[in-house]
Amino acid sequence: MNLGKAALTSFLTGFGPGVGDLRLTAEQMSLSGTVALPTHLLHTTVSATVDDSGEIIIADLAKALAFIKALPQDAMITLWQPKKSHLRLLSGSTQLNLPTTEYVRSHKSVEKAMILVNEARTAHWKSWAGKALSCYGKINVKDLHQVKTIDKVLGKDKPVEAVFHATEELWTLNVGHKGSASMSIGIDMEDCDGPPDRCVTHFGSWLSDVLHTIPSGTVELYTAHDYVAIFRHTEKDHLLLVMDKRGE
Repeated sequence: MNLGKAALTSFLTGFGPGVGDLRLTAEQMSLSGTVALPTHLLHTTVSATVDDSGEIIIADLAKALAFIKALPQDAMITLWQPKKSHLRLLSGSTQLNLPTTEYVRSHKSVEKAMILVNEARTAHWKSWAGKALSCYGKINVKDLHQVKTIDKVLGKDKPVEAVFHATEELWTLNVGHKGSASMSIGIDMEDCDGPPDRCVTHFGSWLSDVLHTIPSGTVELYTAHDYVAIFRHTEKDHLLLVMDKRGE
């Protein structure tokens, strides 16, 4: 299969923090991947020229990205991996070989997670793992880009309190420790539905990191008081679930 440098870099860096390896699927002119970590579940897809469908294992994501980023901006990259053999990344006469592995840490919980995803999809996203998702709203992804300023202003590892207020059509992120520097970011929503009382959930610092992975467009947010937040893209094959603080 073949992708341009920009598209492949964006795709491989778009699985959020804590991802050091990937199990990908190449088929029907697309490359897709899913990761399931204690912090988040993420599934996404990118268009690609696929000559032979199959599975691609990237055992060392950092090395693969370092290789790709060192190539010229207009480089086209071929990914080729015979079953249970090493992965080759080729661009012109430059090539990187990476050994394969049977153990992909970011994928080991995907099968169980996807069972829950399918159950939620069947329930029209009204519940997750047997608990009701009582809050719903639509968000323009460009409004989520405000969270990029958090790390620049406050630094890393700051806790996040997320407040869903259906009547105000607002999702507010309160970031920082009590008694120290803090930020509050209000994100507008549309078509909101939820209880009259505020729904409050607490996330770790990974929330801002994974929100950066969502492609442009519109997402539907499903959440509940002290529970997960699910972002389902309305136009693209992209699903993000962020665990609450109990997932730490």
